Amino acid sequence: MKKKIIGMSVVIAILAIVCAQSVIAQPTVYIWTDKAQYKPGEKGTLKISMLNQEDAPIEIRNFTIVYPWFAYDAKEGKWVGNETIKLEPAAIVASQGGKYYKEVKFTIPTDGRAAQFPYDTARVYISIWTSEGIIDETADLIISSVSLPMSLTGLETWMTSVIAAVVVCTIILAIVVFLATRRARAPEFLAPPPPPKPKAKAE
Repeated sequence: MKKKIIGMSVVIAILAIVCAQSVIAQPTVYIWTDKAQYKPGEKGTLKISMLNQEDAPIEIRNFTIVYPWFAYDAKEGKWVGNETIKLEPAAIVASQGGKYYKEVKFTIPTDGRAAQFPYDTARVYISIWTSEGIIDETADLIISSVSLPMSLTGLETWMTSVIAAVVVCTIILAIVVFLATRRARAPEFLAPPPPPKPKAKAE
């Protein structure tokens, strides 16, 4: 019985060491965007930075990126909002301080897919397929208000209408004030002319 317990303990210890080594073997990955927030229709850049501080080099084979607006478009018959980037040949990240950097371009959609995240933080999910396994990371992606601003033509028309309404109202108000003032004024009576002076009689 004691031999079985000792044997199980040794197996568990070996598995623990192997698991710890597999966790330590993964490089450090940082992901961020080139801007703090984006508007619908705006283009952006996803920046991926990797640092390998381990003793062995790492081979990067491909990236899988899933954006917040990931969905199936039945009209197009395909999934949208995701992409897979294959590296051919694979990128080799050297050991003991080896570095890898990549930029991926994206565009914020202008339809209702972006409207799901007004004034909120959405996330981009990235899976990096390497010779040491899959590294999963996320990056914040802030999409600003999706309310569409009034076009310049519409704004000019609106301002013209407002100015015309103000001018008409001002003219009407001036006419009303003028008529009210004339009615309130007391009528003026003309004084009768003085009587004619009598003519002097001849002597």
